[in-house]
Formats: sequence, structure tokens, C-alpha cells
Amino acid sequence: MAKAKKSKPRDHQVRWSISLIKATPAKYLGQVFATNEAEAIKAAAKEFNVADALRDRIVARREDYY
Repeated sequence: MAKAKKSKPRDHQVRWSISLIKATPAKYLGQVFATNEAEAIKAAAKEFNVADALRDRIVARREDYY
């Protein structure tokens, strides 16, 4: 029997909910697709025009819907 070809692992992008912790309650910014949390924060800072001084206050929460 022939063996199945192994494919290269893909960069599976998942949806991340992005919030900005500026006050209580945190401000919901939206959603982005990225492979990991660090990439999600970078993408959110660019997409939602977050100032450089506030980029350390961005929080990404992974959404798993199956």
C-alpha cells in the first residue's frame, strides 16, 4: 500500500477578540485573524490605529468556535 503524502503544516489563523484596557470597563475594538497572540496584537494596533503609547494595553483573547 502506498503511504499518504505528508503535507506541510499550515499557519492556521484563528479569530482573536481585541480590547483596549484604558478604563473600566475595557473598550472592545473588534476582531482580527492571526496565528498567535503577538501577531494578533500587532495586527490590531495597525488596523484600529492605536497610538504607540497605548499599544502595551491591547489585549487579545482567542475565540474558539467549532
